[in-house]
Amino acid sequence: MKSRTRSVVRDPILIWLAIAATLVGLLFIFDAGYARSLRDGRGIIPREFIVQMVVMPLAMGCGWFAAKVKPRQWQRWSKWLWIGSVISLLLVKAPIVGVAMNGAHRWIKFPFFNLQPAEFVKLTCILYLGGVLANRKAWPTKIAPRKNFGHWMDTIGQEKFKRALPLIYVTFAILLIEIEPDLGTAAVVGATAAVMLFVGGVSWKSLAACAVIGGLGVSILVVKQPYRVQRFTDHSARWSSENSDDSTYQTVQSEAAMSQGGITGVGLGNGRAKHVEPATTTDFVMATIAEETGLIGSLLILAIMSALSLRLLFLARDVKDKFGKLVLTGVAAWFGVQACVNMMMANAFIPPIGIPMPFISSGGSSLIALWLAVGICQSMLIPAPVKGETLAVSDHRRRYRRAHLSGSRSRASVR
Repeated sequence: MKSRTRSVVRDPILIWLAIAATLVGLLFIFDAGYARSLRDGRGIIPREFIVQMVVMPLAMGCGWFAAKVKPRQWQRWSKWLWIGSVISLLLVKAPIVGVAMNGAHRWIKFPFFNLQPAEFVKLTCILYLGGVLANRKAWPTKIAPRKNFGHWMDTIGQEKFKRALPLIYVTFAILLIEIEPDLGTAAVVGATAAVMLFVGGVSWKSLAACAVIGGLGVSILVVKQPYRVQRFTDHSARWSSENSDDSTYQTVQSEAAMSQGGITGVGLGNGRAKHVEPATTTDFVMATIAEETGLIGSLLILAIMSALSLRLLFLARDVKDKFGKLVLTGVAAWFGVQACVNMMMANAFIPPIGIPMPFISSGGSSLIALWLAVGICQSMLIPAPVKGETLAVSDHRRRYRRAHLSGSRSRASVR
């Protein structure tokens, strides 16, 4: 039994990095939100801070539970979790359960909280593609020539379509997220899926085709909404008088705050961004962090997020199971892409597209999904039992049971 306990591998470094990111997030959610809370007459403690404090133990508990589940079980559940998450994306538009805020339909209503399904789709997409790619057989290198188009469709076309179905399902989910509307989250899911396809051994031709189709799709999604086109066109002239107080207001205020922070910042609590930014605790929390702690604080946040992603990639390198390797790589891509995009939004490198900083920005659904991902990554480190060891343990149990029953029968005969 002692050897079996040792065989269950866990990585404390990953856990401590996630805890550090969560605690730093709590600090700056309070710091960035208290000014608006006072202005709205709700007291000094921001509502976002209270929600994050309540959700934090629940999120960590979900991560602990996820770490106890074996990798093979996650692989068996992956398809059903994916189906459930896609159904939840459909429910956000339902009249009774769906919740709309500021014209966006992104939440499902529960008695004491609202759930944002798109945050969990980031995780279920990784599990689903990991399960599909782990079991996929390589495409044959040599294929006999086909007589005509019909023959090609019967022998190759149908098989290629079947292999492309998972990507079609993921594209459908991305479109559901986009029409909420939430183009930023849809982009994160798409980028994470692209990384998994690359790591999963998809051919270069297929990857090139996906890149072309994806690029055209994103262009169409941007052009179809006039406000998105305006957001991109106004960004280059964000400091002009007609834009700085209107369409590019958040970006201008964030950029000004980050430049004001300098190397060491203006000091905790002394920042201006939290008094003027609308999304102080969510998409633009980095504006307050950079202003009050300077370049040093910003680099610390990036160091924590980089360490999380790099640690996951390091662990993925040593995991022998393909499903576990894909899941660890996918979560690393998710964390890394989302952190980089959020930072680029805050420093005005790209227009705002509604991407929070993982663990740092407020959001109950996001925090639960992130800690579930950390727990699942921990479970991927449980090595698969060796066949000989499994048989030996089973044989030991059988012998133990026989001896126990024999003893019971002997005692019964004495009585």
